[in-house]
Amino acid sequence: MASVVAVVNTYCTVEPYVDSKYDIHVQKIGANYKAFMRKSISGCWKTNTGSAMLEQISMPERYKTWVDEVSDLFGGLDICALEVVVGKDGKEYIIEVNDSALTLLGDSQEEDRRQIADLVSARMQAICRPRSPLSEEPVPPPVGPRGILGSLSSLTHSDTPPPSASDHPSLGSVGRRDSQGEEKELD
Repeated sequence: MASVVAVVNTYCTVEPYVDSKYDIHVQKIGANYKAFMRKSISGCWKTNTGSAMLEQISMPERYKTWVDEVSDLFGGLDICALEVVVGKDGKEYIIEVNDSALTLLGDSQEEDRRQIADLVSARMQAICRPRSPLSEEPVPPPVGPRGILGSLSSLTHSDTPPPSASDHPSLGSVGRRDSQGEEKELD
């Protein structure tokens, strides 16, 4: 393997093979958590290929803690997932972390899509909704237990008022540059 990698001037990683019993998909969408167990019924060592049995299982506290830690690690993701392989020896291995590009599984996919849409809509309304300059209407707090990018306050709260029209130069007072970098007056 090392000689092949050396020829193409790249790298590769090698991990120990885990003889798996099944895998677990743990997802977090806002404050909603779900766990699914996949067991291969086709004999394939990868339970996400071939034929597999899928079952929603109860959410153990450790899985919730793991997905919350991943969420926090990346700045407070509201949508994320983990893939956990459970070996035949009973040991659990986190093999994959996904952000909002997670795979929705099971019979609750439509419900999960609705939760994602509601979460995104609430976020957009909280951040993008124009406020009247005359009202002292407070900015709504971030939706969910954690804010995107760690803190929405840096995006939505400001002690300085928005710039007025007089703070911006008019088009007539702005020169332009030609392709040679010379400034020319606008007529």
